[in-house]
Order: sequence, then C-alpha cells, then structure tokens
Amino acid sequence: MYNNLESGRGGRGGGGRGNGMSSHEANANIMESQNNDRISELSDQVARLKGLTLDIGNEVSEQNNLLDGMGDSFGNVGDMLTGSLARMGIMLERGGAKHIMTDIDAIWSSLKSEDNGNSILQNLSTRKSKGVSSKRKQQIIAIKQQKQSFDIDSFTSSSQEVGAATTTAIEYVQTKECEALTDNLCELAVVFSALDHDSDDEEDEETQPSPDKQPLRTQRLASALKSNDIASQIESVSKLNNAIKSLLHNCNDNKQQLQAIMDTCGKALFQLLGHKSEQCRRLSLECIQSLLLANIDLARHLPYLIPAIVARYTPCAYDKEMEVFVQNQQVHDFFKRGGASNRQDRDGLIGQVTFDVVEPNEDLRLALCHTIKCLVDSITRMNAAGILEPHYSELIMALQTSLKDPFPEVKIAASHRLAELLRIPQFELGAKYFATGLARAVLPNCRNRNTAVVVAAMDLLEASIVVPDRAKRKGAGSAAIADLVGFKADNAIPIAAFYDSQYAVSVNILAELSSHKNPRVRLRCCKMLQSLLINLPDRYDHEQRLLPYVLLFINDNVTEVTNAALECIDKCGDQYERDHSDEIIERRQFGVDGDDTIDYNAGLPTPFTCRPSLGARLFVRNNTSRFFLTVLGELTNWRAETRLRSAELLLILAVFCEEHLTKDLHRTLNNFANAIDIELSSHHEHGHLKVFDQIEQVLCLMAKFVDPATYLRLVRPRMTEDSVHMQRSFVVILSSLIKGASFHRLCPHWIELLSLVSSPKCIGAFAGSKVRLEGLKALRSLCHRTDGNNVEVLVAHFKNSSNEALPTCVDALEELMIDSEEENVLALSKECLDRLHVLSKAVTNSI
Repeated sequence: MYNNLESGRGGRGGGGRGNGMSSHEANANIMESQNNDRISELSDQVARLKGLTLDIGNEVSEQNNLLDGMGDSFGNVGDMLTGSLARMGIMLERGGAKHIMTDIDAIWSSLKSEDNGNSILQNLSTRKSKGVSSKRKQQIIAIKQQKQSFDIDSFTSSSQEVGAATTTAIEYVQTKECEALTDNLCELAVVFSALDHDSDDEEDEETQPSPDKQPLRTQRLASALKSNDIASQIESVSKLNNAIKSLLHNCNDNKQQLQAIMDTCGKALFQLLGHKSEQCRRLSLECIQSLLLANIDLARHLPYLIPAIVARYTPCAYDKEMEVFVQNQQVHDFFKRGGASNRQDRDGLIGQVTFDVVEPNEDLRLALCHTIKCLVDSITRMNAAGILEPHYSELIMALQTSLKDPFPEVKIAASHRLAELLRIPQFELGAKYFATGLARAVLPNCRNRNTAVVVAAMDLLEASIVVPDRAKRKGAGSAAIADLVGFKADNAIPIAAFYDSQYAVSVNILAELSSHKNPRVRLRCCKMLQSLLINLPDRYDHEQRLLPYVLLFINDNVTEVTNAALECIDKCGDQYERDHSDEIIERRQFGVDGDDTIDYNAGLPTPFTCRPSLGARLFVRNNTSRFFLTVLGELTNWRAETRLRSAELLLILAVFCEEHLTKDLHRTLNNFANAIDIELSSHHEHGHLKVFDQIEQVLCLMAKFVDPATYLRLVRPRMTEDSVHMQRSFVVILSSLIKGASFHRLCPHWIELLSLVSSPKCIGAFAGSKVRLEGLKALRSLCHRTDGNNVEVLVAHFKNSSNEALPTCVDALEELMIDSEEENVLALSKECLDRLHVLSKAVTNSI
C-alpha cells in the first residue's frame, strides 16, 4: 500500500491515478497528525502551567493576608507597649508598688533558669493569695485547666510592669519555642493583673485623675467593637460615644485624640451601621456624627464610611436616556418596551405607593440623613469637596430613595440634603447629570398633605432645575418644567392609558401649588418661580408657562404673597430692560408709551397703586399672546373656582397689557358674553362667586384704553340678535364699557350709544324683561355722564349733529313707564328720564 501511495498509482488501472493518495498528500497527513499530537501535548503543559500560576497567585494572596495580619499584630503590640510604658511612668511618679519591680526581676531570673519560673510562680501565688480576688483565682484555674496559649490582647488591662515583663518573655518564648513557659506566663499575667488591680484600688482614692484626662484605650475599644457579643459591643460603643462627646467640648485641643479614635475605631464603627441591634446602630451613628463635627481628616475613611451609609438605603439605578430614577429595573424595562405600565417617577402622583426600606427604624433613617449632612458640612468647611466627588453619585441615589420614604421628616431631610449637594459649585458636573431625574422624582412630594414636605420639595425642585448646563446654556433640569405644569402633547396618548385610565391623567402640579390653602406654600412657590424666571439660563423658553402663575399671586389674599409676586414682576421687568436696552431707549426717547389723554394711574384694581414700569409691562405683553386665549376659554369652565381665577388673571393682564389687550377683541367679547350668561343663569342656583364682578372690572379697565368705535361695531349686531341670552350679555358688556370709559372718549359717540341702548330691542316693547332691565342700567350709566360741564359739551355736540336720538329716547322711556309695572324698571326709567329732560332743555335753550 505504501508503495502505491509513494508511486502515485492506484490499485487498479495501471497508468491512471486511481482512488489512492499521492505521496505528497500522505506526507502532509502524517505531518498534520504529528503536529496535532504535539499541539495536544503543549495544551496539557499550558493547562498545567495555568494551574500552577493560579496556585502561585493564591499562595501569594494568602501570604499577603498573613503579612497584613502580622502587620496588624505588630501594630497592636506597639500600641500595647506604648500604653505599658505610659502606665509605668505614672506608677513610678506615684512611688507606690515598687515591690512589684522586685518581683518582676525575680521572675525574669527564674524564667531564664531551668524551672521556667515554676518556683517563683508558686511563691508568688502563695505570698499574694490574699491580694487576689475570687474572680482572678477562677481565671487562673481556668487557664491551668484549658492550657490556653498566651494572647496579649486579652490582658491589655494589666499593669505597666506586667506588660513589660510579659512582652520580653514572649520574645523569649518565640525564640526558644517553650510551651511550658507560655502556660506559666499566662498564670503570671493573671496574678499580676490582680495584684495591680488591688494596688490601684488602694491608690485611686488619693490620686484618681479626672475622666477627661484618662487616656482612652482606643485599640482595646476597637477590638471590643469587633466582638461577637452584642452586649459587649453596645457597652463599648456607648463608652466610646461618651468619650467622644467629652472630647468635643474642647475640640481644638483634643483634635489629635479624635483623629486617633477615627483612625483606630472608624472601620469598626462603620461596620456597626449594619448591626442587627437597633441600639448599636443608633450609638454608632452618634459616634460617627460627633467625629464628623470635629473637622478631622476623613480622606482615608470615606471609601469605608460612604458604602456603609449607602447600604442602609434602598438600592436604585438611574436611566440617563430617559432621565428617571429606577427602583424596579424589570418594570422599567417593560415600560421602555411599550408595556402597559407607568414611568416610575410618576408613581405617587395619583394614589399611594408602597415603599420598601432597608433600615426599619424611621428615627435611624432620619439620623442617616443627618450623618450625610455632617459629612458634607465637614468637608465643605475644610474646602476639601474634591475628596467627596468619587462618591457623589452614591450619595445622590441613596438620598433620592428617601424622597419616597413614608416618614415625612425623612422626606424633608432628604430634600434639604439633595438641595445642598446640588448647590455646591465643585459638584456642578455631577449635579448636571442627575438634575432632571431629581426634579421629576420630587414632584410627587409637591402633592403631599404635609406642608413642610411640600416646602422642602419645592426647595429641591428649584435647586435641580436651575443647575447650570454651561455647554448648552440652559438649566440642566429645565426639562422637568413640562412635567411640573402637566404638559401633554396633543393627540399623544400613552399605551398604558388603553388599559388603565389613570395613566392618561396629567397633573398640573404648579396650578395646585399656586392655589394651595396654606399661604406658606404659596409664598414659597412664588419665590421658586421668581428664581426660575430670573436665574434660569433658558428662561425665555419657559416664561410663557410660568408667568401666569406669578400674575395669579398678585390677587392673593395674603399681603406677603402679593408683595412677593409684585417684586418678581419688577425684577423680571428690570431684567427685560437690561436685555432689550435698545427698545427701551427708543420708546422713551420717542415717547411711545401710551396716550397722554389717559390717566393710567386712576381706576387701577388692588393692589396696584400706580402704573407698572415700562419693562414690567413689556415683559408681560410679550409673553401674554400664547396663553391669553386659553385664559379666556377658562371663563366658561364648569368649575366656578376656575372661572373666578381666570377672571382675576384677566384683570391683572388688563393692567399690564393696557390697549394691547384688544388684539383679539372679538374673541374676548364673545367669551365675556358666554361667561356673563353662565353667571347670570347660575346666580340663583349656586350663589354669586364674584366672577361677574371681576368681569365687569376687566371691562371697565379695558374701556380706558379702547375707543368706543372699536367695540360698537362688534356689540351692535349682537344686541339685535334673536337669542335673548346673548342680547342680555352684550347689553351688560356695553354697560360696563360705558362705565369705565372717560367722557372725552364717549362724547363723539354719545348719540350713537344713546340710540343703541334706547332701541326697541333693548328697552322697547320687543325686548324681554331681563334685556330691558340691563338696557336701562346701560342707559343710566350713559346719563350719569351728563353732570356739570359735560352738559355744555354735549349741547355743543348736538348743535352740530342730528338731534332726533334724544327725543326718541325720551318717548321710549315715557312709554315704558306707562306700560311697565315692575318697580325696578319704573325707578330706572324715571331716573334716566329726569336726566334726559335736563339735557333736552339745555339743547332747546341753546338753539
């Protein structure tokens, strides 16, 4: 076969290649199989090397851990030696217990001998048995029975002489590796600890130092804090808490001691934040807060402190794309896929929301917020905000979860802490990242029943919206303004609304805040709007949404709120003058600022005492066009309260817009007529809610700036309609316009007005009783303008025009007095007839 392969011939056919392989192909196959074998061997060797490398890595890790443990042990021994030397110095200064030094010398000599200190231990035990308490004897017996190895940390309370002796002895033991010597040292430590304890008790009565001067054994407390015994941990942290508070009374002098406490016991205290004992968690928080107030170095402790604090909060995430905080990632993903669920930041706007907490105690949750406040205050006082920047996002997300906490005080504290973090200039980049999400997350708190929660929520809302985004020259959280006013695009219905109607509801939270029952909330809302209208970089995009609510505050029944609203408009006007200085200069130079024949300071509603400034008027005028028609539409709302607020807002707009309010006069008059019809029809059913009075004031104020020729063309055809209700409404409108207009504006149109109000469809036989009554009121308003010098002006006017209107009106009134039996109609007719007779007589005499 191999010959055939090498010769390239098949088994059949002689000269043909046949079905066999050539020698080249065979050699290639053989080499490939050999290579595969080599590769397999190499793979096995690489796997063995990998396993060996992993073993080496594990061994290195174990050795590092061992070295770290040895380093800690050496550190503990160093601390113990330092304490022992200090106690020895104190004892030598006292001059007492010198016999112990003699005993130690004898012990050391005995230890170097062959009996390993057994004889001296027996003698000491016999000679000093009276000085050893029963508790110490029990400890000696237990040690003898159990043969425990010597642990120096278990006897750090022994005297300074025993500490020095045992330390030297330990070195000897470690060198000679003598187990018997170790057992004897344990017994010696207990014996001398008892002797030292008894001798200290005798001398403490004479030379006991004050508690604040006693050295704090921080290493011992740190070890006790790590104990598995809950009672021991609580006792240790309580002692530490008392010691820290005593040192805080003179913080500057004790700063080094406080720093030593933080360095030694800090990690142990941080671990206790997650302890199962509520008392232990509370005491550890108090200790941490006290240490934070001492202005000590915190840089190396923040990586341990902040995770320990954050672990006590409910975990959450942040979706930067949608700019919302996410508590349940699965539900959020379902919403992003178009599922029938609500966006998580809107939970709580309608109905209640369940919230799971990690820390069950509400007082401790509040203490956690206070701890964060102490931390931030301490770092900002030391101008070291940079060390907190890596942990900024952790603090933001932790505090954000507290905005949904069921305890109101926690909501308030979390809102304040978040607002403080957003206002720190060094954290501007991080604040910009979370600004919109925080603004949306706090919106449900603006509907809370607790006033303090609402005020704190507005503080956070303002801080988050005005965070500067310098690259885009806008407020980083300004996108949340649309959520604040409940804006919803036309014909945009969420998918979830097809399954649950509550998902289609948009809440105008700003409208609720502006009409809140508590004046404190309204005042804070007004100040928040002032901050947004002045400090927001992209305020021009939101002025038309926010301005109406500021104008509503001008009519508030609380003087402080009204003054705040007027101050806000004045500041916005000043800012407008600075931004549009060319327009202001041009208007003032050319005197384009109203009509000189109009007294702009007269007839202004409360609280205006004079005409607003030019900048304020231009600011309001330029932003009125977008919402003016919407406000007009609210005059016919089914809720009387909404109609009243709309009428009040129109009255304020009339003060600022003046003659510019007539831009859509035909729509304005039609909406006024519909609103008047609603009020006159519902007067007997629901009571008078001052809507009619407000509309009348608006019409009277508009009449100051509008020429009668403008509205007569609109009113005349509507007063001759077949609809009695619309006739009456337009007669009321005409009467109000006549009341507010000045005489010099009415005089050129006096005859036309007289003929209109005395027409048969107004006060004649073809008019209804309600229309006739309103027509007589309009005629009375017109006749009241014939007092004093006005009569002479009208007489001169009648000389130059047709005088048929006056006799026609007199005849109509006389017929009305004959035919009518209504007292109101008769009284009004007689009053108007008397004035017209005077005017007619004056006209006749002049002719």
